[in-house]
Amino acid sequence: MHGERCLIDGAERTGTVFTGRTDGFVRKTRSATAKHHPGGDNVEYRPAGDGSHSHAHRGGPVRSVLRQSPRGYQAAPRDEGLRRRQKLLHVLLTARTISEAWRAYEDLITKYPYNPLQKPVIPYGHLHRLAGRLASVKPRKRTLYLKLSSVLATLRRTGGCVYPWEWNTLIDCAGKQWRKTSLTDYRAALDIFNDMKTPPHLLEHDSTSGDSIFRSRRPFPPTSWAPAKPDITTYTVLLSIAVRSIQHVAVRHALKLLRVSGFSPTRYTYLIMLSFYARTSQLSEVRSTLHRMKQQGVEVGIIGFNTCIWAFSSNGRMDLACLIYRVLRHNVVPEAGSNADEVAAAARYLRDTECLDIPPDLIPNQAVYTSMIQCSAYQGNMVQALHVFTDMLSMPSPLPPSVAAFRAVFLGFYRHGRKLGPVKFTRDLTTGEQHLPELSAWNFENLKLIFKAFMDLPKGYRPNGRLLYWIIVAFGRLSGNNPMVLRNVWEQLEGKYGRNWGGRLERVGKAIHSSQVVDRRE
Repeated sequence: MHGERCLIDGAERTGTVFTGRTDGFVRKTRSATAKHHPGGDNVEYRPAGDGSHSHAHRGGPVRSVLRQSPRGYQAAPRDEGLRRRQKLLHVLLTARTISEAWRAYEDLITKYPYNPLQKPVIPYGHLHRLAGRLASVKPRKRTLYLKLSSVLATLRRTGGCVYPWEWNTLIDCAGKQWRKTSLTDYRAALDIFNDMKTPPHLLEHDSTSGDSIFRSRRPFPPTSWAPAKPDITTYTVLLSIAVRSIQHVAVRHALKLLRVSGFSPTRYTYLIMLSFYARTSQLSEVRSTLHRMKQQGVEVGIIGFNTCIWAFSSNGRMDLACLIYRVLRHNVVPEAGSNADEVAAAARYLRDTECLDIPPDLIPNQAVYTSMIQCSAYQGNMVQALHVFTDMLSMPSPLPPSVAAFRAVFLGFYRHGRKLGPVKFTRDLTTGEQHLPELSAWNFENLKLIFKAFMDLPKGYRPNGRLLYWIIVAFGRLSGNNPMVLRNVWEQLEGKYGRNWGGRLERVGKAIHSSQVVDRRE
């Protein structure tokens, strides 16, 4: 037996030398080649030699040579398609941007649809990598949800294993695909949760096909792996979606699923419940959650203390929120003398009464400063809001003011400020003395000072449309809609931040240039 090179449609393959009868070899070769070449009439199989049967009659060795007919050059299109597919797979695996990888994925699933009787076109590793890159995108909007759903559906349909972290990411995307989370989003997340626990259903081939080859072959690959098991992250993500919907029915259902699962709540689970009770004004439940966290030794952390500031301030206990902030501030800039004793007493009160033990090395972050500014401005305490604002800018490690902090201050001017009219004296009925009226801190002069600090921010600072809107309406409220003042403020904002605004800001700009009244209705 000797090896030789045979040509099949212009491509080289290794042939085999047979002795004896050649008809069996020809039949086998034709049968094998027919699987690769549907148009087999373009290929001729002839035994080598001058005559078709001369060697066979003499009993000598016969070499079977595969010859090509002049009209069948089909290898070039197939090779071109293979190269195109390999190039797309390479782009999918090594693309620098997610959008480039996504375009390669779309081309692959469009040009090379899945066939259950063949090996999947896209390897599982490529799909897992694309899913991981999509999971890193923030914020998670509906477009991301649809893309990740497509990738995981392809992975599941072709027999791949969807990992728990991929299920958890898809559940989280289902709850964040819209700006406001509703009960419908929670139900969509529950559907994915149920699919996670269900074995995959691969596309079954039609067994009534007339071709015996398709009846005898099984779909590729077999479904031998078990469905993914939900973990504590799965139940925590479901709970977070229920909390964002602010639907008590959804929250109770998510808590029931967590209890039935047998998993113990994590720190993140407790923090989610703290935020829910804070948003729904359930201060007693906030204290109960803090008590359970202390019993189980779960750390509250800076996120938990920030949530407690919101909970206490929104339920009429701004004094407790200020105590938490003062103790945290003391960890950065220690107070001396009697003030230090007051801080120590405040820390003991929070620990013994509210189950809030603030570690001495825990310092406030930007979220804490912003929360205190927002709460103080909403309550009308401008002095407290400006003190916190000053702390944020003057600490040993100063933090840049956030958009939310500036927006809270300007919203406070609109909410609490009033245009001052002519000064009127009031007479004390008991002493007969005359007094000036008490001036509010939310006045026009302070508004101009805050606006100057805002305009002095570095060029890289990019405010959003909501912040610019509240600046305009605050000046409109305190200036009595003075056209000169509003036009001056508008031109300053345009000169520094451009004019790529839309929506209500565009309507406000038209009202300013037409000297109309600018109010919140605009």
